[in-house]
Amino acid sequence: MALNPDVKKRIFDAADELHATSETGEYPNVEAVRQRSRAGMNNVVEAMQEWRQNQRKQVQAVREPLPANLHGVLQNMGQSLWETAQQLANESLDTARAAFESEKADLLQLSVEQSDAYEKQAAELETAHLRIAELERLVEVAETTAQAIAQQLEDVQHALLSSEQKATLAEQKADEIEHRAADLRTELDHAHTEADRLRIERDKAQDRAEEAAKQAEKADARTEQLREVLASQTEKADSTIEQLRESLTTQIAKSDAIIEQLRTELTETRTKAEASDQLHAEQRKRTAEEVHRSAERMAKAETECDKARMAAAEAREEAATLRGQLEATKTQNAAMLAALKPSPASN
Repeated sequence: MALNPDVKKRIFDAADELHATSETGEYPNVEAVRQRSRAGMNNVVEAMQEWRQNQRKQVQAVREPLPANLHGVLQNMGQSLWETAQQLANESLDTARAAFESEKADLLQLSVEQSDAYEKQAAELETAHLRIAELERLVEVAETTAQAIAQQLEDVQHALLSSEQKATLAEQKADEIEHRAADLRTELDHAHTEADRLRIERDKAQDRAEEAAKQAEKADARTEQLREVLASQTEKADSTIEQLRESLTTQIAKSDAIIEQLRTELTETRTKAEASDQLHAEQRKRTAEEVHRSAERMAKAETECDKARMAAAEAREEAATLRGQLEATKTQNAAMLAALKPSPASN
């Protein structure tokens, strides 16, 4: 099969460039020409044989045949010229023999270079097979690692979702506790307001009791005054006691009734005042108990609110930790995939 002209030209150009850059002037070997021309080994060997033949033809000495006008001269010169011709023939034979030996040496060198190139290609092929096997093993390990990382990533995502749900529930609970605390604060304010109102009513009842006591004192003073007036009238009416006894008896009865009524009113007023004081004391006690219970509920609600806030903070911290683990897993996976990619030198 004839060699492709384009491939042949590319091999010749590569050989010319290598021969031109050689400091010793030696012919380039087959492997160097193959690498430079990027041609097949068989094509390079065949083309290099022709190239070396062309190089030898360029440096071979030119020997032309004897011109016709010299034949007569040669015949006259005799034996000396014949010997000269034989010598020239022998030299030509020696030159042909040297060319044959040179071509033979070139063929041997090409054979050796071809064998070395084949051995080098076999070694490179073996290295490539080993590299492919190593890469296949690394791919299997990477696939196994990627599956494990994917499972870890899924677990982390589930844990992150669970933590977010817990954080959401904790925030909702905290909101509910805050609403309950606000309601308890409202109830506590209402209890304080009710206590203030009861305190005002107690003060008013005490004022009414004091007023009743003053009225009783005035009634006692009035009674004493009436008694004094009665005694004075009794002394003045000694002379007319019989005539005024009936009238006096009536007045005394009326005065006693008035006194008894005033005493009854005073007693009732005192009883009402004592009952009012007792009622206010019980109400104050109930109010104090209610305030105490409200304060306990308020403290308990604030404690639960603080716990809920702490739980929400822990949930947020756990979610942040899980996000950091997720980002670290993604970074590790990307670094492993980048390490598994073949480098340009291996290609």
